[in-house]
Amino acid sequence: MDKELIRNIAEKEIAIGVDVPYSREVDYITFSRVLKDDRVVASYKMYWLLAILDEVQEGNIEIEFRKLITRMIAYAWYPISKFRLYFGAWDNLGKVVNYISDTYNLKPNINKSELIDFIYNSNDKELNKMIKNLTYNVPHKFLSPFYDGIAKEPSLKTVMMLSKEHKRWIYEIYRNSDEENCIRIREGWDDYLKYNYKIIQGWVYYKLVCFLQKRNPNVPGIAMKLEAPLNRNLTTQTKIWTSIIERKNIIDLYTGLPFTQENYKEHGNLSMDHFIPWSFVLHDQMWNLVPTFKNINSKKSDNLFKYEDYIEGLAKLQYDAFCFVVDENKKEEIEEYRGILRVPDAVAFKAEGSYEEFFKRYKDGTCPIYNIAANQGFKVVNGIYIRS
Repeated sequence: MDKELIRNIAEKEIAIGVDVPYSREVDYITFSRVLKDDRVVASYKMYWLLAILDEVQEGNIEIEFRKLITRMIAYAWYPISKFRLYFGAWDNLGKVVNYISDTYNLKPNINKSELIDFIYNSNDKELNKMIKNLTYNVPHKFLSPFYDGIAKEPSLKTVMMLSKEHKRWIYEIYRNSDEENCIRIREGWDDYLKYNYKIIQGWVYYKLVCFLQKRNPNVPGIAMKLEAPLNRNLTTQTKIWTSIIERKNIIDLYTGLPFTQENYKEHGNLSMDHFIPWSFVLHDQMWNLVPTFKNINSKKSDNLFKYEDYIEGLAKLQYDAFCFVVDENKKEEIEEYRGILRVPDAVAFKAEGSYEEFFKRYKDGTCPIYNIAANQGFKVVNGIYIRS
């Protein structure tokens, strides 16, 4: 495939200076400004957006303030209760988390769904007062890029009225039949958020890491302190890739060398690299893993290799992996590919689709994430190639 064509497509996927995916249907440029540094003095907007993403992913477009605030508290629970991260003088999420933790003696690693249910259904008057206080700022101030030039520091009531008039805004604020304040995701925005869930989620997490690092300058590994850690054991993924290497006789994407005992001895054992760095994507999903040699993985570190130089080889490698996990009915990995390929049924896609269609969908899914990582400062370097 023409590398210049790939480069042109990559540049269009994420507009210059814009950290969110392009869309003809919604005002993505204004949306990209909701988390600009000069607009963020607390963690609220980032956790608010993560909460919205989760609700939309579950098929909800009419959402109570209380449900979103509950999700915000659940997101902030682990970094505050476990690591005591400082969220800044303007941020009151810590007060809520500490109150719940001290009052009910809940563990830092409590199941997130259980925590959400506990908070949402609580009759604790003090807790409910804290939740209500959090609704006075973030729901309408999140929309500030959309009402710039229309109103200056408007009240919730004013923004509620404006949100009914301006159909291009991401959501409308209204009161439901139970007199509860809610948001209603606008038509087009629900599809945009659902379709680009992983990309936008990654963008928000990166912004959150930057926000917290500034306020906790001496705390290492902020990215790994945001959620209760899953066991980052890559044994399953390594076994899958080992089987693929044996069946397909694939070579190392980065060096061009075959996976032989001689090369393992010289360049290190088999190692799983994250093509887009783990410190950006914060997951170990198959579609972003590349089998390589340990020493090569260490050299690559948290850098990005040039997308246009590697996308064809990476896609071929990933197609082999995709076919393998489908044929072997690896359900968790199948779901991971379904997400990045944006198909309703990955098994049916494998049966009915072609490599060309896989390549297109894989590129459409990974290119925006790669470009956001590059835009956010991850260094793009030349690759490592040993075999002539």
